[in-house]
Order: sequence, then structure tokens, then C-alpha cells
Amino acid sequence: MTLKNPNNNLRLAFAGSGPYAEPIFESLVEKFDNLTLITKKNEPLGQSVKTTKPTVKILAKSRNIPTFEIDGKSDLLKAVQKIKPDLVVVSSLGVIITEETLKIPKYGFINIHYSLLPTYRGTAPVQSTILNGDKKTGFVIQKVMQGVDEGDILYQQSISLDGSEDSVTLRNKLLNLASQKIENVIIDYIQGKITPKKQDRAKATYSKIIKKSDGLINWSESAETIERKVRAYTPWPSTYTFWNGKMLKILKAEVLNENSKEEPGIFLKINQVYGIQTGKGILIVRKLQLEGKKAMTAEEFIRGYRNIVGSILG
Repeated sequence: MTLKNPNNNLRLAFAGSGPYAEPIFESLVEKFDNLTLITKKNEPLGQSVKTTKPTVKILAKSRNIPTFEIDGKSDLLKAVQKIKPDLVVVSSLGVIITEETLKIPKYGFINIHYSLLPTYRGTAPVQSTILNGDKKTGFVIQKVMQGVDEGDILYQQSISLDGSEDSVTLRNKLLNLASQKIENVIIDYIQGKITPKKQDRAKATYSKIIKKSDGLINWSESAETIERKVRAYTPWPSTYTFWNGKMLKILKAEVLNENSKEEPGIFLKINQVYGIQTGKGILIVRKLQLEGKKAMTAEEFIRGYRNIVGSILG
């Protein structure tokens, strides 16, 4: 068999689970032959006893790629000890990697992080980028260390933002870019063509851990702030308020830099569109979803719930 990369003896492992791991793994499958998958065991879907088989596992089986299923950090250690990889690529694994495990591969572990480190270390860099209204972001491929996203940077790429991105579209864009670059970064790194760059710890910032309660709208905030939350918290925890005792999700919105005479939280009709007065500006609602109902455009919603106009939300 002719190997697809120039490093004939490279033993590569990929450690990841879930949809955000899939594009990276698919890219490695196409580029490297001597590949092993490490992934989490099937997990129950919500309250159901049914389990789901990750796409990475299905792909690995179809290509006869050896697969190790793990439950936690001790399982990960045992898998890496058995595989003895030269390098491990990590993406959305959700398992702590101990110092003992990190020392096993000759070239260590590398990870893809979706911000321009040292900005937004932690678990929610994409959401933080949108919440703060940043004009650019990017991804880095870095060495994995024990500290949270403190590893040396091997590669980074930035992109400009136009302010329309939500967490799904932005993460997918960064994922696709990273999956296109991962092969060359791996090869250049193990051939010594990349000098790892240390991060400036003094400039480090951290993304907060997102909770369900973060999605609850405070109508005293500005329309700009709330609109950013709508995009950042798509699809979870979503951005929501309450009307007639039921949760009302705001799924798509725009900012109108005008104010009515109404107090924050009042649902309005303005020039044939619908919106909500905020602490500063009006949030024009384009798509929303009432608890127990399907998602609708504002116009569709109003046809069934005309009495919402003039109501106060919250």
C-alpha cells in the first residue's frame, strides 16, 4: 500500500467524539493510513435508554480503522499505552488528559481551538467571540498541556466576521478551515519545520462556562446585546423570555436603532414588522418559537397570537 503522507512510519491517533470531531477525523482518514480512533462509548440520548453510534465510529468501521472506546481518563491512558502513537490529534473529546498520558506519544498531543489564543481560552470561544461583537476570529492548532489551552501554538489562521454569524455557522466555518489545514500542520510539525510559539500569558482571556439561565433575556439590556446573545446561544441554551406563563424563544432578530415610548419588554408593531422595546433600541423579531409549538416567522406567529402585540414579556 502506498501511504498518503510522506512519513511512512508515523503512527497517528485521533481522539474525539461528537459532531464537531467529525470533519477533522474525516480529513485524517483521507490523508493518513496508519490511523487509530479513540472515542467515547455510546451514550444515552436524553431520557431514552437508546444509544447513538457516533459518525466517527461508523466511518472508522467502514474503513477498518482500529477503534478504542473509552469512558474516562484512565481508559484514555490505557488506550494510548496500547496504541503507542507518535502523535495524537484531539477534537471535542470531553475527557481529561493526564500528564502521564501526555508523555506517551513522541510528538505529544495536538488540539484545535476555535479562537486566536491566548484570547478566549476555555470551553466557549465561539460564543464569546459573538457575544463581544468581535470583528475577527480564527482557530489555532496547538500542543496540549495540562493548563487550559496554554499549549504552544503550531499554526493559526484568522478570518473576518460580518456580524451575521451564529454559533453553528461560525463553528462550522472554522471546523472546515481547520480540517483543510490539519494534514500539512501534522507533517510540517513532525518534520521539524514548525517552531512552536509560546502564548503571552499576560494577554490571556477566558470564555465563561455557559448555563441554561444565560439565555434568559433581560429587556433592560440593549437591542445590540440581546441580538448578539440570540446568535451566540444558537442552538443552546437558546435566547428566551416568557409570555402568558410559557417560554418564548427568540430564534432570529435584528437591531433597530430607534426607541418607542414604551417600556422595555413591550411587544410592538413598527412599520409592518414586529419587535420588542429594549433598554436601548428595538429588537426586530424575525423568527420565534412558543413553548410546545414549532418555530415560526414573526408574521406567522402573529396570525395565531395577535394578542401578543402590546403585551410585556419577561
